[in-house]
Amino acid sequence: MISFVFRTAILCLALHGGAGGAVKPNILVILADDLGIECLSTYGGITHKTPNIARLATQGMRFTHCFSNPTCSPSRATLLTGRYSFAHGMKQVIWNLETHADMYLDTRQPSFARQLKGAGYATAIAGKWQLSFLNQRNEINGFGFDQYQCWQIFTPSGERTSRFEKPHFNRNGTLIAAEIADRYGPDVDVAFLIGFMKASHAEGKPFMAYHTCLLPHYPWVPTPESEDQGYRLPDPDHKGDPKYFPDMVAHLDDNVGKLMRALDEMGVAENTVLVFLSDNGTDRDLVHRLDNGKDIEGGKGTMTDRGTRVPLIVRWPGRIKAGSACGDLIDFSDMLPTLCEIGGAPLPAGKIHGRSFMPQLLGEAGNPRDWVYIQDKEQRHVRGKRHILDSNGKLRPVTELWDDPAAAVSGKLTDHEEAELRKLKAVFGDLDGKPE
Repeated sequence: MISFVFRTAILCLALHGGAGGAVKPNILVILADDLGIECLSTYGGITHKTPNIARLATQGMRFTHCFSNPTCSPSRATLLTGRYSFAHGMKQVIWNLETHADMYLDTRQPSFARQLKGAGYATAIAGKWQLSFLNQRNEINGFGFDQYQCWQIFTPSGERTSRFEKPHFNRNGTLIAAEIADRYGPDVDVAFLIGFMKASHAEGKPFMAYHTCLLPHYPWVPTPESEDQGYRLPDPDHKGDPKYFPDMVAHLDDNVGKLMRALDEMGVAENTVLVFLSDNGTDRDLVHRLDNGKDIEGGKGTMTDRGTRVPLIVRWPGRIKAGSACGDLIDFSDMLPTLCEIGGAPLPAGKIHGRSFMPQLLGEAGNPRDWVYIQDKEQRHVRGKRHILDSNGKLRPVTELWDDPAAAVSGKLTDHEEAELRKLKAVFGDLDGKPE
């Protein structure tokens, strides 16, 4: 097995440009919000048209078994830190200022942005943060982001704000609202990141841009392209009208296209690693159809594949085989070591649960996982390729995406089930949270 350090050294040598020094690849990570794989045509979805994301898949590698946590904040924390929820502390989504005010991600946790910044990258994030309430605790710079523009969910006085119409964003420590009141929130974020990428490129610095999209999370409201522009939310906490969800998916796809075109216009697309993924499954109020005729109910917030199996597409022209696919298990903790390896950055000190899937990106066998770890509050699952073990010691077979979760195995176990149970119990034993 080739070690992370050795592979990183080889990659750095491959990227060396003689007298000009190392030519590091730029990195653009696009994280959609509440977008299950059933929504995308490249995963067999037929409900929506997503031509830009589909084009991304034809130009890169599509992963079929990438797993997040069931909700927003835990997934984002695991992606950023390379650590599981019991280690980074974000076990549930934070959204209520009264009951979740004391929940936040500590800056002592690792961060792929911090590692890449230390390796010479200019770094920025735009979109959704939700690892703290920015009106109370704003430590985005402390995680290694040079610049940021993130939705500030609450005003300094505690009033809930909008992310779409008349958005309220925190840009590098300053609340901006009046100056963008006539603009659509997601488009403001895309413009910010494009400006950042252009400025970094002009300065001769490699960039890492992290777009934590606001779309297509509810409230489901009109986009600038919607025919009906008259709909308004009855109250700030209302989920909106699901009829606008297709428009929001289409606008997300359009913004992916804008970012791809920006890379082309800058002349850096060939030297940019573009990662597209989503933080969890689709909302449970929504149903989508696959090309096999099966209907998929959204599973956000559930410990099922519908809640945690998410799209992952990676493009790196000339290095990743165009139109390729990988069925290996990937979980969100794997993003930090993979991005560090791509950028020639060392791993942070301390325990990292993820493993780099860089070899798979380059067409090698690598060191694929036998399991992924999923957590929501105190619910914990270790999901293997064929079975799932929960923290109560119950073993269930993996089912198809369109099927309901299987009942726990009962009675006398087969030899195969016994072997699976021992293997997955051993994983729990190596992690905090061993089942009793």
